[in-house]
Formats: sequence, structure tokens, C-alpha cells
Amino acid sequence: MSKPSASILKSYSYFSRLSESALNEISIRMELVELPLGFEIIKEGTAADAFYLIELGEVDVFKKTKWGQDAKISSLKCGDGFGEMALLTCSPRFSTVIAKTDVTLYKIHNEDFSEIVLLDAALSCMMGEKARSSYEYNKIKTLQPFALLEPEKMFAILEKFNEETYRFGEDIIKEGEIGDTYYVIKSGKVSVIKKENRNAPEQVAILSEGEAFGEESLISGKRRSATCRAIEDTVVLTLAKPDFDKVMKSTFIEYVYPEEITSDDYGNIVFIDTRFQHQFEEEHIEGAINIPLEYLRKRHVELDPGKTYYTYCGMEAWGIPAAFLLRTLGYNAKGIRGGLSGWEGSVVSSKNGIHLPGLST
Repeated sequence: MSKPSASILKSYSYFSRLSESALNEISIRMELVELPLGFEIIKEGTAADAFYLIELGEVDVFKKTKWGQDAKISSLKCGDGFGEMALLTCSPRFSTVIAKTDVTLYKIHNEDFSEIVLLDAALSCMMGEKARSSYEYNKIKTLQPFALLEPEKMFAILEKFNEETYRFGEDIIKEGEIGDTYYVIKSGKVSVIKKENRNAPEQVAILSEGEAFGEESLISGKRRSATCRAIEDTVVLTLAKPDFDKVMKSTFIEYVYPEEITSDDYGNIVFIDTRFQHQFEEEHIEGAINIPLEYLRKRHVELDPGKTYYTYCGMEAWGIPAAFLLRTLGYNAKGIRGGLSGWEGSVVSSKNGIHLPGLST
């Protein structure tokens, strides 16, 4: 069958309210296309030339983040359509669509699509609403913490977000307060300022659109370790701790126990000590590198994405949040349970005597 019948077209949500004569007009303009698994149907950034309806099979939709990750936006199946947003906005393709299985598609070329949209005011409005919803969803999905989150989990928390605006100079988080919220920057910039263990406050990071903060306190259960201040008008998405725990924490935290790590693993992993330099110099796991948690956001670019990282601190208050942060950035990272206090392997120490698990600082 080269053309779909009016009854088949009516089963698609896009055309469910159209008259039979309108559906017959649309059918005439459709082309049947069969493509194999893995075929790149649409490529992000290219000129838009067609709209597609899925008759058989499934496709995956991806979008590049500013960190170079391929964020999986969604999976589409029989009855779904794709490609309308770029056509409606006369823009390059917003995403890449790849055949997840062998697929059979109905293809409507750009010039025909433009005429079809004008057939019915309700169809035009619905297409426009779908395009706007997709744009908003895609923008949130490609923010750093959500880029690697499965679409099903993303949809599960989409309605849990609140949007808040902070003016230049306003504190979003204050050092020392109890943490109950996770923040993701939708627009603007935030300065991360730490005073603890310092003679004067120090700016340890500047965060911009797509980056997140506030996870350390939610994961460790300790009070906020830094002040986060808007350094221009800033809009953030907020996620309450219960929702953060249910989706983000359960997805991006992976542990490893010290006794599970053997000497045979050492060639395949890199230990990251997330404590201050003076603590690292006093005692650390043999072969570990030192990147304090507060600097990990800007220094993660020094790491090799092809390697596995085990993060730790004295106990696990910083090691586990470090693993969470690295995993949201696409690294294979695990936090060592118990940190150095539970480590029974080789250590480098400036102390006299031997390392005793449970007595580390």
C-alpha cells in the first residue's frame, strides 16, 4: 500500500478531527518510506524538508548538549509524528532522529506540509502547540543534569519543577543553611562562594545556563557548604528533595565498597580524592589524584571520559556527591562507601606508623 486510507490517517492524533475529504487530500500528498534500523532520518542542524508519521517500528530522538553529549529526548512509535517543529518555525532541524528498528514512515514534503496545515484551523493550532511543548521539553532535557536521564524518568519529574527568578546579587543558597532543594540554571549566572576553612570568602566556581547546584547537601545530609549568588538576573528550575532522591539520586549515584576493589582493578580505574590539598598530602590512597569537590565542576575537563573513576573523601560526605556530579557529566564514576576511613588497601601517608581504617581524618 503506497497511500494511507482516510481511516488510517484518522487514527493519528494529528488528523483525528479532520473531515474525510481533507484526509483524502492529505493522503494523496504522502509518500511511503521504508528505512532500516540505524538509519539517520533527520540530522540536527540541517535544513528541514519533510514531516513524518510512523506506520511501523520505532525511532529515537537525540539532541546535542553544549557539553557535546547526545541527550536522548524521546522514543517514538506507531501513531507518532516528528519533524513538524522546524517546518513550522522555518528553522534548521532541532534534533537528530534515528531508526531504532526497521521503520515504515509516511513522508510529507515541506511544500505539501505547509498547505496541509492550512486545511483546518484546529490542525494548525494543534501543530503549533505541539511544537511549543516540544521546544520547552527539549530545552529542559538538554540541561546538564537531565541530558543523560532516560526520557521516561524525565517525564516523571517534569511536572515537579518550579521556576524561580533571582535578581543580580540575590543569594539563592546560603552557606550553613539546611538543604532541601536542587537547582538547575535555566538562564543567567551564579557565583559559588565558600567561606569555611578560609580567612576570607572565595569564589570557587561560576555556573551558567544548564548547570546545577545544591546536590551536595541533599546527598550528604549536611548543611549547605557554600553560598550560591546570582551575578546577573537568573532563572532556575527547582526540584524538591523527595523528587531529587526518587529520580536523580537513584539514577546517578553508584557505590563501590572498599572490599570489592582488588589490586587487579587498579589498572582500569583512577582514584579521585575530593578533600582539601593538605588532607590529601597527609594521607591518601596510593595512586590517587587530588581534585577537591568544590573545584570538580571546572576541573573535570582534565579527566579522560574513557576511564573509570572512584571518588572518596575521609568518610563519604564529599566522595558520593563527586561521583553524582561526574555521572551527570557523562563519566563512569562510583563513590567509595566509607571513604578513606574504610580503606584497607595501600595508602601514601606523611604520618609515622601504619594506616588504620576508621582512624583517618
